[in-house]
Amino acid sequence: MKKYYTIVGIISIILVAILLITCPKESDFKLYLEDKYALKCDESSFECTQNVDGKKEKLKFESTDARNGVFFMTVKQTFKTEADVTKEYSGVGMFGTFLFVSEKTF
Repeated sequence: MKKYYTIVGIISIILVAILLITCPKESDFKLYLEDKYALKCDESSFECTQNVDGKKEKLKFESTDARNGVFFMTVKQTFKTEADVTKEYSGVGMFGTFLFVSEKTF
């Protein structure tokens, strides 16, 4: 029985270490948006461009809400288009990637 608790303890420690090491950062979310949504931002001017159906759409960066947990992070970024439409990208990051990423337009 003591062996069982030792094995469970070691596996738990390994799992916690993996979760701590693979928690993504806010800069990783930026790269994820570039890859998945073709959204590229200029850090100095808050101007962004997005390729939508072969056309470049200009966006203005509005805000970021990032909450870093111990094992995961949640992030939400808001942009405004030239047509005054708000786009919001949000997701949960863990294991070195982002899960449940969504794009909302309103």
